Amino acid sequence: MRKTGIIMLLFMMMMVLLIACSEPVSTSPSLDTTPKDLETQEKEEASNKQAVEVEKPVTEVAEVAPEGEEEEQAVSHPPFEYPDAIRGIYVTGHSAGGQKFPDLLKLVETTDLNAMVIDIKDDHGWITYKMEGDMEPFSKPFMKDPKALVQTLSDHKIYPIARIVVFKDSVLAGQKPELSFKNGGQVWKNRRGEAFVNPFLTEVWQHNVEIAKEAAKLGFQEIQFDYVRFPEGFENRDKTLTYGMGNYTKDQLEPRLVAVWEKKKIEWETEHQEAWAEQREAQPPSETLAGDAKPAPIAIQESAPPKPEYDAVAARVTAVTDFVEYAKKELEPYNVKVSVDIFGYTATLSEAPGIGQNFTAISNHVDVISSMIYPSHWGPGYFNIPKPDTDPHRLVQEYAKMENQKLAQMENPPLSRPWIQDFTAPWLGKGNYIPYGKREVELQIKALNEAGIKEFLLWNAGNNYTPNVDYTPLN
Repeated sequence: MRKTGIIMLLFMMMMVLLIACSEPVSTSPSLDTTPKDLETQEKEEASNKQAVEVEKPVTEVAEVAPEGEEEEQAVSHPPFEYPDAIRGIYVTGHSAGGQKFPDLLKLVETTDLNAMVIDIKDDHGWITYKMEGDMEPFSKPFMKDPKALVQTLSDHKIYPIARIVVFKDSVLAGQKPELSFKNGGQVWKNRRGEAFVNPFLTEVWQHNVEIAKEAAKLGFQEIQFDYVRFPEGFENRDKTLTYGMGNYTKDQLEPRLVAVWEKKKIEWETEHQEAWAEQREAQPPSETLAGDAKPAPIAIQESAPPKPEYDAVAARVTAVTDFVEYAKKELEPYNVKVSVDIFGYTATLSEAPGIGQNFTAISNHVDVISSMIYPSHWGPGYFNIPKPDTDPHRLVQEYAKMENQKLAQMENPPLSRPWIQDFTAPWLGKGNYIPYGKREVELQIKALNEAGIKEFLLWNAGNNYTPNVDYTPLN
């Protein structure tokens, strides 16, 4: 009996050991470590979430900024506000970087002037401050520190406009003759010894737009392109000079012209079909007409646009307009206004065939159009004024009427900011000019204001402006 009890006790002890050994061995962390890991994970997730939130604005900026130039375009520069209306003066690179600048600064500060149009690329083709890299050979240090200049303008609340002379460019023509016009193997120059570069060539466009981009990075609020044209009288020498046509040969340009014409023709037909339908509905029924009377023919107020034909004029006008469109598009990321100087007489014509300027076509691609309406630049009898330079008020009045009519026909017209005259033109000959001073400048401003044009720019090539002028617009 005792032996049996001992055996039973041993049996029970073995069963306990077997049950204990049958529990699975876990390789996972113990319960003590799990809360610690969860806490660590939550902190990491919170940290990652915070990092995402910090990085999110940077990602959003990167998505908005254009590729390739985001760092260059994000250049900080002094702040500017657009004035009530621009009333500006022209300033050469030499004046901006020389002893004359303090006097010009004082002129603007002590009057109702508020803007400066400063040469960044001048009439010779020189960039007016020293640049590095590919642009170095085309630059001169007329302005030692353009960044400091822009800061000074900001400090004095003077609106900065960068003037860039485009196709009159003796410097580029001299260094790269293949981009110019040649006469007998040599770069052609006009009677004043000035060379032009070829508006048909996109390499010329790129050269000027790259300079414009650099001006925008400096802080200039507007890029003003001047000499956006072929040389004067080009229609008389276009067949004797040697030059490339780029993308403006007949084979390349004519299909473009026809495509534009077809679109306009459809728009014209749609517009006039509605007008014809209205006229038909207004006619009396045929049975109500007496005898052999017939309904009156439907009047057509205007003819359909004629199908274009490729010629030298179409090529020049298209090339000049294309450059302006290209420049405007390229400068969009830089948040600057774009303006173009244009001959005043182009507003009185459908287009200026020799130089390739079409007022409406150019105006479609700019924020500001600046017609050069100096009274001295109009021939005898223009606007029925025998001697335009002697009657500045009437000359500007007549021009403003013409321009206002032209801009009113546009769906989205640019702002008008004409160049007016603050110089005397003795080269016109005795009796054909008058000395220009306070009265003559004020008469031009008065005529613009009477026509509703509040902005203007003063031109004097030597930057010697008439003192004591009242520049305040009329209310």
